[in-house]
Amino acid sequence: MRSNLIMIVVVLCVLALMGCSQQEEPRSVQTVVKYAKNFQLEYHDDYKILRVKQGDEWITYILYHHKKPDIDGIPVKIPVKRIVIMSSTHLAQLEAINATDSVVGFMWGEKYNLYFDDVKKAIEEGKIADVGSPSAPDYERILALKPDLVVIYITPYNEEVKKKLDELRIPYVVNSEWLENDPLGRAEWVKFFAALTDREEQAQKYFNRVEKNVLDVAEKVSKSESPKLLWCTIYKGKVYVPKGNSYVAKMAEYANANYVFQDVDGTGSATVTLEDLLLRGGNADVMVYSSYRVKSIDDLLRIDSRLSEIKAVRNGNVYRISEDYWQLGLLYTDVVVKDLAAITHPDKFPGYEPRFFVKLE
Repeated sequence: MRSNLIMIVVVLCVLALMGCSQQEEPRSVQTVVKYAKNFQLEYHDDYKILRVKQGDEWITYILYHHKKPDIDGIPVKIPVKRIVIMSSTHLAQLEAINATDSVVGFMWGEKYNLYFDDVKKAIEEGKIADVGSPSAPDYERILALKPDLVVIYITPYNEEVKKKLDELRIPYVVNSEWLENDPLGRAEWVKFFAALTDREEQAQKYFNRVEKNVLDVAEKVSKSESPKLLWCTIYKGKVYVPKGNSYVAKMAEYANANYVFQDVDGTGSATVTLEDLLLRGGNADVMVYSSYRVKSIDDLLRIDSRLSEIKAVRNGNVYRISEDYWQLGLLYTDVVVKDLAAITHPDKFPGYEPRFFVKLE
């Protein structure tokens, strides 16, 4: 009798252990999208729903661990371990969650310097393949890499890439981070990559820090007078300024700077005449020239001598962006915002040296 009882207990214990081993994996941290307008996340027991806005439509992806649920959407098995990416901004957000080891291909084309040392080294060692430019990638090489997923963005210049990936049946997801008009919205796309790689905990810690730092800076300068900010660049004789709903305009808002073209509706950039630039930006207290090719005030005046009429130019209060701004700037969104606040409110940040803005002499 006693031996039978012991046997029953043993069997029950074994069955209990087997039941535990068959349970679903514990849920990961569930991130909440707060600022980004172009993607959404939903968490369920063994799958996630990722929605990405492309134009006027939403694309639905079903991210699943074991078995795709019977719901509509493009299936993506996670965690994704072999990724081909299209943009250096994708690198920045994978860096933020220590997930660049998942990158096997990068649409680089060796057209510009890389400022991600680990990725640069991996490319040199052949661990990451350069698969050509974003507008004309090497599809044979992509196929040879056997990626779990290719991350792309879609513009009028590379719509053919999407069609070709469809034709070759190479799985991909669309990333619309570049369309966000809030710096924190752009930074929040780290949660997009975290959902794909099951690294929500890392993403949450990273984003919480960035968000806190940005909001702390905004609070610090909130009661100060708002200086006038002119942000522009001139390329092939055309003058470009960020529109009033762009991420630059929102960044100026966090920094409590009065961006002089904030009433221009829309996102992205607008083309204005030099006369309009001088008329509206002539009294700007601070000027940011959004190119790293200009190294001095003299370089700026060689583009057009009439820029000397701008108050910020006369007072030597002109900055250019750093060479690594377009890559590392997204990784350090909070630093970029603090930099902008510091150059527009230097009294609030005594002794502070901007990281991503360089003063022209």
